[in-house]
Amino acid sequence: MEDYKKEVFCPQCRGFIKPKIVKVPTFTGEVIIEYHCPKHGLIEVEKRPMKLPARKLPKEGLYIAFEGIDGSGKTTQTILFNEYLKIKGYETVLVKEPWIKAIKEFLYKYDVDPDAEAYIFAADRIILQKEIVLPALEKRKIVVSDRSIYASLAYQGARGLDEEFILAINRHIRHPDVVILLDLPVEEALDRIVTRSVRTRFEDPDFMKKVRQRYLEIAQKYKDNFIVVDASKPVREIHRTIIELVKKKIGGKIHL
Repeated sequence: MEDYKKEVFCPQCRGFIKPKIVKVPTFTGEVIIEYHCPKHGLIEVEKRPMKLPARKLPKEGLYIAFEGIDGSGKTTQTILFNEYLKIKGYETVLVKEPWIKAIKEFLYKYDVDPDAEAYIFAADRIILQKEIVLPALEKRKIVVSDRSIYASLAYQGARGLDEEFILAINRHIRHPDVVILLDLPVEEALDRIVTRSVRTRFEDPDFMKKVRQRYLEIAQKYKDNFIVVDASKPVREIHRTIIELVKKKIGGKIHL
């Protein structure tokens, strides 16, 4: 049972009353407790830490994510890099966001409100991390991910959501140690995806331009974690560039 106040003083009632209690969660990890007089409304407020599910975020392992607009070659480079690590003898786990097929199909098909979209992506990400990513990192494996939290910052950010809101609903996840951003002009990306049998609502040219701009802004803001790669080059050249830049970025963590 929560230890809320059983009685509070109401100045207008000129005495102690049994309050109506309203709990308002915040994105800062707190909950606001409001005590209302049945007759005169709000009379007292207090803040308490929000009780959230415990989730251990391991410091072990290495978490590498690939980001970019649709058509940037992100998935291809994710697979190539994962295979390269395996050839080098590293134990890897390859993942892709969204993780749950039903969520992916729903979000790619239906245009939901930006905040609802952010919540759904966050829920999918939490499930992926709890079931796959965090256990792998605890075993000191290398997780190679096709998209990450930064995709939400770019895509939902391009739809008008504040970065603070997106980070708040994703606050109990492990962020990638290294992010490879495959940067490509939207016109070139559209030329690549025009032959795809299935198109999504995220492939609107104007929206893609906003997403690309958000990615570049994010990469600058979090430059200690980001590697920006010119994705207009041939596939194998991009792959070699990524290997060299990752070597420089992470130093002695792994030997490539």
